[in-house]
Amino acid sequence: GSVALLDGSRALAERTENVPQRHLEWLAPVTADLLAQAGWSPAQVEAVAVSTGPGSFTSLRIGMAAALIWSRAHDRPIVGIPTLAVVAASAGAAGAIAPLLDVRRGEVAAALFRRDGGLTRLLADAVGPVEDVLRQLPADPSITFTGDALERYQDAVVRLRPGAVLAPRDRWIPTAAAIGGLAWERLRRGE
Repeated sequence: GSVALLDGSRALAERTENVPQRHLEWLAPVTADLLAQAGWSPAQVEAVAVSTGPGSFTSLRIGMAAALIWSRAHDRPIVGIPTLAVVAASAGAAGAIAPLLDVRRGEVAAALFRRDGGLTRLLADAVGPVEDVLRQLPADPSITFTGDALERYQDAVVRLRPGAVLAPRDRWIPTAAAIGGLAWERLRRGE
């Protein structure tokens, strides 16, 4: 789970924790705690951003429901950001970035982005066995790979993509600050 407060694109506070099976009871107290630390009231939050998946069905549903409730209760815009874009943004890399998420049953979800200032999608989402998904990516050896699928498929990435760059392990997970930064860009464009 991850919650962040941003002022524009700058993260003021963030909390990211591994909370399997506890997202529902974790989210509200952490949000209240971050607001208190920042000295903000709920009414001062001008927009809400949320990850839209792929990901754990229950976790995504909890995040989306909380964002929708906040948005409606305070009459604020809500911005949904695809999880693969968030993982790419969280990598902290420039150039071509391929986020890989383990969607279980021997498959990964992947996409391709370019980060040069902003984040631009280069290829649509793909889901399938890691070997098939990696074949869909361009032969560019400078692609940075990131995402939780590297836990299971790192050896396959290195074997099938000689010279592949792997993001540091602590950059493989999506963060609320990255969601907020991408949402801020969309709001600035009027989306």
